[in-house]
Amino acid sequence: MTNPYLSIESLTVSYGGTRVLDRVSLDVARGEMIALLGSSGCGKTTLLRAIAGFVVPDSGAIRVEGRDIVGLPPEQRGTAMMFQSYALWPHMTVAANIGYGLRMRGWKKDAIAARVGEMLALLQLGGFGPGPVPQLSGGKGQRASLGRALAVITSRRLPDGPM
Repeated sequence: MTNPYLSIESLTVSYGGTRVLDRVSLDVARGEMIALLGSSGCGKTTLLRAIAGFVVPDSGAIRVEGRDIVGLPPEQRGTAMMFQSYALWPHMTVAANIGYGLRMRGWKKDAIAARVGEMLALLQLGGFGPGPVPQLSGGKGQRASLGRALAVITSRRLPDGPM
């Protein structure tokens, strides 16, 4: 593959004395979808957490469009992770949860509101934006979490975002 969008090279991650990832390498083309399959505890989530910036690797490189992002904090990576538990903040509205990543990236309030509106419409959550997260069904909560991730990773396409 020439010029992969995401390139992971010899990535090693340990928790204490337990090596979870051992020199993992992977290339992903822009627009390509992949699936990580394996038994519980084999490192699937650890790999995703390393890409998102929530786990610091022992060694190796993670490159997005050729740029090594290992030293960058999560909010500067242009990546997002949707957690299995959704990780929605119950004290915030659905709209505030979806717009959180954009707010952390310094977007203006009107641009955040527009992007959140797009995500609510895309995920068929219209009317739920001002509502509390605890009142969402499981499926709607999952869609809200997906909206938060999509708002960030697709934000480069918007002219009014700072990226």
